[in-house]
Amino acid sequence: MADDNFTLIDLFSGCGGLGLGFHNAGFETILANELHPDPAETYTQNLLKSHPERMIIGSIKTELSDIKLDTLGLTVNDITCVAGGPPCQGFSMAGAGVADDPRNELYREFLRVVDKIQPKSVVFENVPGFATRYGIGLRGHLEETLRSFGYSIASGVVKASDYGVPQLRRRFICLGIKTELLNGKELRLPPPTWTEQEIQTELTAGKVLGDLDVYHRRGGYGTGMNVGPENYLEKAKSEFQKQMRKESGQGLLGHTWNTLIPRHTKPVQERMRRYLDGASRADLKDTPLATKKHSQRVLHHDKTPNITIVSLPDDYIHYNKKLPRTLSVRECARLQTFPDHFRFYGKRTTGGLRRRSDVPQYTQVGNAIPPRLGEAIARHVLRTMKP
Repeated sequence: MADDNFTLIDLFSGCGGLGLGFHNAGFETILANELHPDPAETYTQNLLKSHPERMIIGSIKTELSDIKLDTLGLTVNDITCVAGGPPCQGFSMAGAGVADDPRNELYREFLRVVDKIQPKSVVFENVPGFATRYGIGLRGHLEETLRSFGYSIASGVVKASDYGVPQLRRRFICLGIKTELLNGKELRLPPPTWTEQEIQTELTAGKVLGDLDVYHRRGGYGTGMNVGPENYLEKAKSEFQKQMRKESGQGLLGHTWNTLIPRHTKPVQERMRRYLDGASRADLKDTPLATKKHSQRVLHHDKTPNITIVSLPDDYIHYNKKLPRTLSVRECARLQTFPDHFRFYGKRTTGGLRRRSDVPQYTQVGNAIPPRLGEAIARHVLRTMKP
């Protein structure tokens, strides 16, 4: 590519995990669309502070209709990349007509915008099931449609840990690049940037989270700050910690955000302590510590987290046996590779029926593409398009 002005249209943008990764690779978001105001606010405050008008909040169907796209003055064939991960619920009807399933309307809207804009490249991401039996109809339809738009395609499931993300997260990725920009090269998915040995030695829970584990010095349960800023009490020690604190400060003079931890009841504290000692849910059956909750997973100080960060804050237990607890928003963000200066907006958490409509901080973090994965994808796209 001749110019260095790499432009991104970020659809279904969420709080900005993919967008941050693309920015770190040299892209600039010229347009983002997100349905919910809270993740849109997080994206805007962190990535579009100088251009808040570039965030379009609301339904892609109405807010980015063909007519409205025409009024934005975007030049066809001039955008470097359109990226996004539309929610796709219609997997159970996998087959010939799956793309027409009403539940997959957002998927069709994504393709409509791509067809309208004709960017140089396309990045589509989704759950791993999109690549297998749940998505068999949609995956074929996606690739066939993008080819009809003039793109060469590479798709498959990638492991986030292969790109320096300390968790198990797997995502389906489909890359499309205009065939004439490949100069005869074969398009592939981005190669891993981390070896298995590096993953197992440099991405342990202790090396990822250790400098944040200062709650005993702050007063224990219920400490930390819902927003912040909160000053660091420990210097960054591991290379991972230094990278996450590159802008917020690697010494004691820096600060971060979203560090509050819950006030757990005594029985909950004891149950988590037992889990940390190796007990299982079955071991606690018919005791005062019995619970119906299935999914709590323990982090181990010297092991790479064997988890996938999701939107529920009480799914994971910190490795500190002296203060058994669930994770703060900031700790979840670290596991997703959001740097410490990246601040999350909106409510910290929510529950019950509110989960259907609210997008609190924990949900924003859990729904995001890890920035390190986003950056690896963006750099790979740019390298592949180079003459």
